[in-house]
Amino acid sequence: MATEAITLDADSKARRGFLLALGAYLLWGLLPFYMKAVAHLPLAEVIAHRIVWSVPIAAAVLVWAGRMADFKAALRSPRTIAMAALTAALISVNWGIYVWAIAVDRTVETALGYYINPLVNVVVGALLLGERLDRLQIAAVVL
Repeated sequence: MATEAITLDADSKARRGFLLALGAYLLWGLLPFYMKAVAHLPLAEVIAHRIVWSVPIAAAVLVWAGRMADFKAALRSPRTIAMAALTAALISVNWGIYVWAIAVDRTVETALGYYINPLVNVVVGALLLGERLDRLQIAAVVL
C-alpha cells in the first residue's frame, strides 16, 4: 500500500514535470513569433519590457513556491546581490542579442544557438569543473 502511494506520487510528479517542460518548450517555440511582431520597436524598449514584466512574475513564483524567506536572506548578502547584478547584466546582453537577431531575420541561427548552448554548458562543466558524465550522458551530448 505504501509503495503504491509512493509510485502514484512519483507518477504525478513526473506528469507535472512533463507538462511544465512541454509548456516551457511551447512558449519558447512561440517566442520568435512575438519577437518578430515587436521587431519594429527599439531594442532597449523590448528589453526594458522583459525586465519590468519579469520582476512581478518572478515575485509571484517566489510567493507561490514559498521561497520569500530565501529571497529576503539573499538581499542581506552583498556577495549575492553582486552576483545577481552580474547575472542580470549577462541576461540583458543575452536578451539583447536574441531580440536583435530576430529583428534582422536570424531566427534559425538564434534557435540553433539556444539549442547548442546547454550542450556547451555540459561540455564546459565536464572539462573545466571535472564533472563526470556516464556513457548515456556522453552519447546524448555527442548526438
